[in-house]
Amino acid sequence: MLFATFPDKKLPVTRSHCRNPSPMGWTFWAMAAFLLADSGHAATETAIRSIDIAQDLDAYVANVVMFAPVATDVAWQVLTDFDHMAKWVPNVRESKVIAREPNAVTIEQDGVAKFGILSFSYVSVRHIEPDPPRTIRSTQIKGNMRRLESLMTLVPDGNGTKLVYHLEMVPGALAATVMSKEFLEHELREQFGAIIGEMVRRSR
Repeated sequence: MLFATFPDKKLPVTRSHCRNPSPMGWTFWAMAAFLLADSGHAATETAIRSIDIAQDLDAYVANVVMFAPVATDVAWQVLTDFDHMAKWVPNVRESKVIAREPNAVTIEQDGVAKFGILSFSYVSVRHIEPDPPRTIRSTQIKGNMRRLESLMTLVPDGNGTKLVYHLEMVPGALAATVMSKEFLEHELREQFGAIIGEMVRRSR
């Protein structure tokens, strides 16, 4: 993960509604299920309002603006749940807190970043400085990247939370062979789509 990624209410159904369902009935429910699943995917896609990535030789700077339709405290809980991120962030295989300080934590993550046929494994140890509930600053102190720093800012926005993410990164030797602006954008969309999806799940 570069950052540093529903229970259904059952309606009562009478027995008469369950007898001998017609092909038209099955078609209706199949279409409804498809549309509901697709709308959930679309929600996480539209949650990412903009991604701007600049490249200068082997250095990358990314700015991402997102919207999560959840309260700020829910967004904060997900963004700082480092011990469980592997459960919902696709490119994270393992994530854990390895040290705690009064105003900071050190986390270790490993995983595989993929884009099409390109991929590379990574390990990252990062120093996290949270300033609840507004900012999370992350600095890599050991890992595959030559440099990795980020800042996440949370701002209440109507019925949800605006997320502004700034990333500065210089890939290491292996990552540099596959890294591109397109690869980085794919990773950001995938991980933040999953993270915002988890925020929505927890808010229900």
